[in-house]
Amino acid sequence: MWARWLNVILGFWLVSSPFVLDYRLQEAQLNDLCVGLGVILLALAAIAVPKLRYANTLLAVWLILSPFALGYGGYRVPTLNAIIVGVLVGVLSLVWDHRTWTPHRRPLTEA
Repeated sequence: MWARWLNVILGFWLVSSPFVLDYRLQEAQLNDLCVGLGVILLALAAIAVPKLRYANTLLAVWLILSPFALGYGGYRVPTLNAIIVGVLVGVLSLVWDHRTWTPHRRPLTEA
């Protein structure tokens, strides 16, 4: 569950990063705001429903590709922020929580 909470924190970072890092590219700002809110909501939902953590994997892939898809890949600060946070969110979304795993048990059959 700790990985979900770290993704919540990374989501808050994404929402605030355009202001903290002072980049004024509208595409980057809007992307970070939307993806950040999505990461927060999905990470909180994944605390209750662990399989939802994989949805953040999709957002992480988008976050890594978004500077190039949205045309601001030539701007160092927002691009590095998106790639680094995207990698972190992706890795954290794949962290397995042993408490949510239940082994599949075959029924015993009589011989």
